[in-house]
Amino acid sequence: MGLADMTGSRLNVLLIHRFFKPDSPPYAFILDDIRRLLVEKGMLVDVLSSQPSYKSVDKKNKLPWKVQDESGSNIFRLPVFQFKNQKIAKLLNFVFFPLFSFCFVLLGKKYQVVSVSTAPPVVLAFFVALACKCRGFKLIYHCMDIHPEIGRISGEFKSKMIFKLLYAMDRLTCRTASKIIVLSEDMRASLLRRDKNLAPKIEIINNYDLSSEGGVNHGFFDMNDGKKRVIFAGNIGRFQNLDSFILALKNNPRLENFELLFVGEGTALEGIKNLAAGLEEQVRFIPHQPVGVARQMISAADIAIVSLQKEVIKFAFPSKTMTYLAEGTSILAMVEKDSELATFISNNSLGHVVEPGDSSGVYEVFKSLSENDFCFDCGQVINIFEKNFSRRQFNNKFISLLDGLA
Repeated sequence: MGLADMTGSRLNVLLIHRFFKPDSPPYAFILDDIRRLLVEKGMLVDVLSSQPSYKSVDKKNKLPWKVQDESGSNIFRLPVFQFKNQKIAKLLNFVFFPLFSFCFVLLGKKYQVVSVSTAPPVVLAFFVALACKCRGFKLIYHCMDIHPEIGRISGEFKSKMIFKLLYAMDRLTCRTASKIIVLSEDMRASLLRRDKNLAPKIEIINNYDLSSEGGVNHGFFDMNDGKKRVIFAGNIGRFQNLDSFILALKNNPRLENFELLFVGEGTALEGIKNLAAGLEEQVRFIPHQPVGVARQMISAADIAIVSLQKEVIKFAFPSKTMTYLAEGTSILAMVEKDSELATFISNNSLGHVVEPGDSSGVYEVFKSLSENDFCFDCGQVINIFEKNFSRRQFNNKFISLLDGLA
């Protein structure tokens, strides 16, 4: 018997995340898919988010505070602070959205289930957990990554006092949650190192490839020019360790008929561009593109890059992996070789794995591609994706998790 049956009426669900479609982060689209899935199952679903603001292109979309669709779903959008001083704006948004979410859950209408994710990290889920505990709502903690551990690696939480405070807050959130969703066995193991008693609550439900309209001609390169291409598509941020791929080309002999593409925006973009100075014939930067355009470029590439800073794979899983596999593109992964992702790639012959920072290993892969000594089965890659990361599997697992809350 599911939770909806226990209540004797349509299940009221609230989904909370700082970003929601048409904002551009992957989870903004996944959350909309979750909303549609739950509505199809007869649930009443509301979303609490903010005005689009993830990238510069998103900020052009100004939407009403409340929109109700034909299913009865309400989409609530909070304002976003925007100042010339980005640090102040970021801090205010980091605090404002969690506090308003707390008040919204504590003082608003009754929900049987509230799902919250990790943006902003730690603080949002903590305040939502407190409100859910006061109201007696079931809480699903959907962890796209695990903080504050990942923040300590990035340098965001350098202060030991702040780290300990955030660590204690997130432990309380996990203990309050009815269910915790993580994306990998590595992430599950990280939470269990905190508290072994969390084991019955944790469910591994990995993401799937992002949908797109398709049929878009990107026009950024000639797909029939015979060049060998390697692509990185996504957020160019501090976790990606992308300088190793530039250094692989900068510190070694020039490769013929080869091009490395970076598609996206992020805090590390300018630094990567500066590092790539002098490599203009081999390295290109393309601004953030709609999903359909990015997918066409991924499909046309020979290799797609998944890269994370050392230790990050324990606390996060690069969801771009699913989109790469869905397009049948081989993967070059820069992650620890004892990680679940590395093992999965190696065991299924999906590409190559190098340790974080191993630019020499990266160059060897680039060289083999340039010299036509690199081959893979596109059909096999797609089959592996369908068996492990399809949206159907995600939907079934998510609905099963909801039924298990009864």
